[in-house]
Amino acid sequence: MLTVPRLQELAGDDRDWIVVRPTGEPVEMKIPPDIGPATLLVSPVTDALKTVSEDGFVDGSLDREAVWGVEAFALNRVVVRRLEGDEMSALDLYQAVIGLRLGWMIAQMSATREA
Repeated sequence: MLTVPRLQELAGDDRDWIVVRPTGEPVEMKIPPDIGPATLLVSPVTDALKTVSEDGFVDGSLDREAVWGVEAFALNRVVVRRLEGDEMSALDLYQAVIGLRLGWMIAQMSATREA
């Protein structure tokens, strides 16, 4: 679970960026110079993706080329300081950043390389 106090603690006064997994676990990595203040670090989806009807039956497939899996969130310290609340899910964090009237940038995780 992500918590705003923990994100703010990770950012502190000496870090311009934090990177956390959707579970809240911090990730040490070099931040590329061309990302936005709120960036989704993604990877391609390799599993088969199916759609399910209202009655619970598989009724189709999704194109994996059009889907990404979120590996981590890269957030600038200014964004983290503006977050409010306590515990939040990854979806809550996504929506909280949009609520700040910021957009999410998307960058491939493999292009950023973990440290």
